[in-house]
Amino acid sequence: MSDQQSKAVKKMADRIVKGYEAVHSKNYQEAKELLEPLVPLFHQEEKPNVTLLCYTSIAQLGSKDIDSFLQTYEELKNYTPSKKGEKDLVKRVDEMFEELMHAINLDSDSNESH
Repeated sequence: MSDQQSKAVKKMADRIVKGYEAVHSKNYQEAKELLEPLVPLFHQEEKPNVTLLCYTSIAQLGSKDIDSFLQTYEELKNYTPSKKGEKDLVKRVDEMFEELMHAINLDSDSNESH
């Protein structure tokens, strides 16, 4: 790998770390902007990146981008997490999905009663 390639890889890795940190800091819009563009580069069907998908979906939901969250969540469900950290992240995203569905159901129930 050339020095230039090495710098480019380091820059993208730093961007992922910043995105993960932004999720932990609850700065979801910044995390979404950092992580979303990297998903096509670092996640492929034959080489899934469950961690990146989880953090991206959390950022999407946190920034209220429900459609993108649902698309990423659907993609995430195609993969089985292999490490404990991945399993914990997937569990967290599953819980967020369930909360979202519950909130949508509550909202539609209250709209129907009016």
